[in-house]
Amino acid sequence: MNTALQVFDGELSVITTPPPRVSLPTDVIVKVAYSGVCGTDLHVLAREFPCAKSVVLGHEFSGVVTEIGSDVKHCSVGERVVVNPNSSCEKCHYCFKGQPHFCPVGAINSTIGLWRNGGWAHFCRVPASQVHPIPTQITLEAAVFIEPVSCVLRGWDQLSPLPTDADILIMGTGIIGLLFACIAHFKGYRRVILTEVAEQRRTIASGMKLGFNIVHPESLEILYKRGIKNKDVNWGFDAIIDCTGSPEAVQQAFNWLRHGATFCLFGCCPKVSEIKINPFDVTFKELKIVGSLINPFTFPRAIQLVQDMAADYLNYKKLGVELFQLENYAQALATLKSGNISKAVFEI
Repeated sequence: MNTALQVFDGELSVITTPPPRVSLPTDVIVKVAYSGVCGTDLHVLAREFPCAKSVVLGHEFSGVVTEIGSDVKHCSVGERVVVNPNSSCEKCHYCFKGQPHFCPVGAINSTIGLWRNGGWAHFCRVPASQVHPIPTQITLEAAVFIEPVSCVLRGWDQLSPLPTDADILIMGTGIIGLLFACIAHFKGYRRVILTEVAEQRRTIASGMKLGFNIVHPESLEILYKRGIKNKDVNWGFDAIIDCTGSPEAVQQAFNWLRHGATFCLFGCCPKVSEIKINPFDVTFKELKIVGSLINPFTFPRAIQLVQDMAADYLNYKKLGVELFQLENYAQALATLKSGNISKAVFEI
């Protein structure tokens, strides 16, 4: 049987169904090994992010192929794989422009784990085009990071080019903020500061021993006001990456941008939220404001990056990641919300 976590109209419950089988020549059945809990999943359960009325959640998962359709050639039964939850129609205006993440049919409108049954289950049926075999050097445990890393790489693409001597601020030390910090360090950036309100999360970030300063945002506000008083035009950051999704935090940090700086909005703010910024500052400082949506064209690069980074950066204990069983989902969600861990992963 197939045990899964299904959300129905915002409520999560354990269900048991027959295992999915191949129904199309392009289908692949994956026996799930590890499946991550994403901040988006928490937004779904809080009814703050759209998804199907009834669906098995989970869009970050790895596993082993147990069955394939007759047209599937690039993977085989028994092969270890990871799934890219996002697809596109390859026919619309945006797809032709090389912007599949805006596709009105695919992208976030058909994501596995939001609109189609995902990986919070023992088995999952997915289109072959979204299945990627993983190298032997990547464990199934580490492969859970491939999807979030692919999204983080999109954020880096939006910030590029960014010289390695840039002063960078990463706001929020949940798992996405930590992955941004790990990738920054791996890429040679050393002038990085992380801000976090929660003391538990600052402790997790400090334990990674990347050599970056981890501070409460109010300490930066004090430095900002001191810079204004002293007319210090050099104080601030060349790039700020928001991973909090907090409109108040975003509005505050806009003041900390240097001339010629870029602000990357990565965290998912509530849809109805608003902030106030000074348009004179945008012009006078020549500021850039960029968004970052899912993972167009970054998934294969993320596989290679996870392979290269896994040994030194992606240890579960070091990152504050904790494993849970599916049936203990309530404990997993509560522990994640408490801030005592950076990420929950279901070991299936």
